Amino acid sequence: MKMLETLVSLGVRQAILTSQDGLVIESAGKETPEPELLAAELATLARASRTLTKSLGGDLRRFTIATEHREILVVVFGGYFLGAVVEKGADRKSIGNELSRLALRLAQTI
Repeated sequence: MKMLETLVSLGVRQAILTSQDGLVIESAGKETPEPELLAAELATLARASRTLTKSLGGDLRRFTIATEHREILVVVFGGYFLGAVVEKGADRKSIGNELSRLALRLAQTI
């Protein structure tokens, strides 16, 4: 597929496409954290937030996790997660826009 390379060109450290059950479909960029670990954790976080998102009035569409040095931006669509690990200070707006664009494109092809 190699659709995630556009994210790497924007400065994303690591990009991942995973199913809701945590299986890696595609990854690009650096391999830390390991793609399998990242996919499993994203799936676990999404499952853990189901009750909260329902009480907010809908399904989970997007979430961000931030540490002192990096952030993970995630778009949720059609049973999949598209995530990007970025360094603090990265252009989150451009990366978020590209994540959304890719999610729309992927939703039509997978």
